[in-house]
Amino acid sequence: MKDSEITKFLVSFAGQIEYVTFPGGVFDDQLYIQYETVWGPDWEPVSGLTSGTSQMARSGVNPERVILNLPLELVFSSTNVSGWPQIIVTVRAQNTITGDALRGYSLFLLPPTAGSSLVSAPLVRPRAATLLGEWMSWITGRYPELADPKMLASGKDNYLLRTESYGSVTVSLCMVSKDLRKLGYDNQPPIYKVYDA
Repeated sequence: MKDSEITKFLVSFAGQIEYVTFPGGVFDDQLYIQYETVWGPDWEPVSGLTSGTSQMARSGVNPERVILNLPLELVFSSTNVSGWPQIIVTVRAQNTITGDALRGYSLFLLPPTAGSSLVSAPLVRPRAATLLGEWMSWITGRYPELADPKMLASGKDNYLLRTESYGSVTVSLCMVSKDLRKLGYDNQPPIYKVYDA
């Protein structure tokens, strides 16, 4: 196929959602995560799971970190870069007192440059609209939840949300593309020069 006949490009992402960090520590909860992938109208998933759920995990030696290592492998095709795929991670906890409860949401833009990357994003959870609601959340350990977490990726109605930062999620991904440069997009990482002193 000639370069002038190419109308689509492919991008492949492989890696894992590595761990969740809570500054105050996790002492009695078993955590698990769910992820969903969102993309624009010109994008089409070719292979891989666009959503999934991890196993239950507890903190180990470090009480602030829960290691999950949930594998991700996605391949997309598209005609343009508008609507680049994003991953929404929902962190949930289970314990004997509160049952299944939300711990927060995190949003990642899948890496736009070729190569490996390690990215951390803040974990945010919605706050109650009233003081009574906040008090009830503190007492019960259950926080307000979004009806559709995908709204975080659109950005249209996010200005109405009251949230608080509550830890972070770390993801390692490797991105490989095919025919992206032939269509005029440069996705190569910047070149860093090392100078000898």
